Amino acid sequence: MKTAMMVAALAATGSGTPTIDGTRLQAGSTCYAIIAGDKTIGSTLQTVTASRAGSKLVWDIVVHQKLADGSFDMRDHFIVDRKTLLPIRMDSQRGRERTERGWHRVAVEYGPRNARGTKETGTGSAPLEAELTGPTWDGNLWGLTFAALPLKEGGTYDVPFWQYDKGFGTFTARVVGSEDVDTPSGKVAAWVVEAGDDPAQPVRYKIAKGTRQELEYTAGPSGQRLGGICR
Repeated sequence: MKTAMMVAALAATGSGTPTIDGTRLQAGSTCYAIIAGDKTIGSTLQTVTASRAGSKLVWDIVVHQKLADGSFDMRDHFIVDRKTLLPIRMDSQRGRERTERGWHRVAVEYGPRNARGTKETGTGSAPLEAELTGPTWDGNLWGLTFAALPLKEGGTYDVPFWQYDKGFGTFTARVVGSEDVDTPSGKVAAWVVEAGDDPAQPVRYKIAKGTRQELEYTAGPSGQRLGGICR
């Protein structure tokens, strides 16, 4: 298994981490239905906005997931470099009341050599800190990171990340085929990409070849697809 330091060294030589190009992405809002088996159980609203952080061009990304029964409500917010998708800031809010199971508030600031922040839970607050040895992406931003890869038939890609609960890891993404996907606006040619932080249990994504829009994903019996109802 590659350590974070080994991955960073490979990235520096150009022989390991692929070139992630955030300009492959497009601004806009997309609503997805969250699926469990054959039932729709909630929705995800993903919004990508072109913005600035000081003098830097960035993507301002919000991913808001809600289950219809109200048992889950999480909003992740990312500010990332528009070209590289390297993170600048992220915050995460889950739940509305501190007494709820899983309630948290997370805020992280990324610098060139470290990530620092805090995580609040129902039992208190704890500092977050990690020393970065090279280019490191945010481990909460999945689909858009994979969509920005130089996808091609048979391609395999390793992307180092840091995530506030898991720490350091590596996303592995493999292009396993192509498919025409039915969407509300018609058929779309897509890459089929198996990706995630555990190669033994990958998530299967379908990513539009032309726009790099995430069309759907499946993970076992659950997943999400275009066409949810977002408010």
